[in-house]
Amino acid sequence: MGGIATGLEWVVTATELAAVAILLLGLLRFARHFLTGDVFHRNAHARGHRLNQGRLALGRHVLAGLEVLIVADLIRTVLHLSIENTLHLGALVLIRSLIAFFLEYEIRALDTR
Repeated sequence: MGGIATGLEWVVTATELAAVAILLLGLLRFARHFLTGDVFHRNAHARGHRLNQGRLALGRHVLAGLEVLIVADLIRTVLHLSIENTLHLGALVLIRSLIAFFLEYEIRALDTR
């Protein structure tokens, strides 16, 4: 059982690194939209449109990153099952779900513009 647990710990680490990569990719896409909007577009409407596209891309990446982090936390909780870890997981899922809910609301608002 020790080998399986060690392997799953590596899976958790890899999953967390994947989440960080997703978040960084979103940041890079946001920066690209922001910079190209400011550099290549002189009119305010076009700059605002590029900024909103960047915000949408970033928001979608943040949502995906949060979902991947929840998966990592679920695996970690199963590996180290205790009341404290279960409560910790519940709090993390609640916080991330609230963030995801409000972020999704903002993304929908931006999508309709």
